[in-house]
Amino acid sequence: DSNPVFMIRNGGKQAFLSDKTGVKLQTWNFSSNLGNDIELLPDGNLIGLFKPEEVSFSFGGYGGILRKLSPSGDTIWEYEVNSENELLHHDFEILPNGNILLMIWERFDTIQSKSLGYDGEGPIYLEKICELNPNTFEIEWEWRSVEHLIQDFDSSASNYGVIADHPEKIDLNYYEEENGDLMHANGLYYDTTREVIYLSVNFYSEVWVIPHQYDTETTRGPSGDLVFRFGNSSAYKGEDERLFYSNHHPTLVEHDLATQGNFLIYVNGSNDSKSIVYEFILPSTFDSNPSNWNTPEVSWSYSHPDLFFGKISGAYRLPNGNTLICEGDYGYWEVTPSGEIVWKYNGGGPTFWRGYVYP
Repeated sequence: DSNPVFMIRNGGKQAFLSDKTGVKLQTWNFSSNLGNDIELLPDGNLIGLFKPEEVSFSFGGYGGILRKLSPSGDTIWEYEVNSENELLHHDFEILPNGNILLMIWERFDTIQSKSLGYDGEGPIYLEKICELNPNTFEIEWEWRSVEHLIQDFDSSASNYGVIADHPEKIDLNYYEEENGDLMHANGLYYDTTREVIYLSVNFYSEVWVIPHQYDTETTRGPSGDLVFRFGNSSAYKGEDERLFYSNHHPTLVEHDLATQGNFLIYVNGSNDSKSIVYEFILPSTFDSNPSNWNTPEVSWSYSHPDLFFGKISGAYRLPNGNTLICEGDYGYWEVTPSGEIVWKYNGGGPTFWRGYVYP
């Protein structure tokens, strides 16, 4: 596979294209630290998340500014979400219509969190997804996790219920985190065929499948509830086998015809210090009735005694059928479907966020 790899320094000020011999074909140096994801566009421009000089709150993977850059690094435009109550973080996704999906932490103070049935002290920070029109900087669609919660702690709250009976809802009290970052989503991917968003939710150790075909007003009701989820049924008090222990980089196979449409994810393996890349065959359509949900079929997986990092990392299916793995604290691996290692790159230093290949 001759396609160079776009390598992203995690939270650093650099990204570069490298060939398989380790020669850097092109290097980009940025004036601000990356807020994790950055993508190279077909015209040579870049769009990425960057960290502002000041923020009111922050957790790992925080950004704040979405910026489009020219090939020479000049800012074409930027859009900032950075206030006392909201902050851009981790990842973004460019839609077919040119709009951009953004991940935002949304803050709720102690009074607000108590009204939601939270069993601790606030503030808490929940996930929101917004669709930005980069031409007008208007938000054309949004989905807020706060509108799709369930909890069994406070019977006086409106979202009180039996969690195991409602997998389409998100258990607010599943994960305890003293700093209030309860979900810590870290990646999203848009499925154009099914019109859904796959959200990797690290602290729930699962992927949430969020409907996008409804307008914002509709998604505030049951139509915006999860239409599927997988990786960790204990997050909704289910009984299926748990596969995920922290996870990053949800993506569909795009360029390998043999596995096109399958789902890839990097499972960090925080339970036993062993990372695993999983490939799933997802249902052709998602049924909003949870009683019809089944754990998707694992069609391929890869692990190795030397493959482990508890944070960041990712996997990407190459056009030749091999899989590019970003091991965050090491660098990159390329493995064949049979598990043969055909290439490794030791980045020799600061961590890497992800790797992309542009056929």
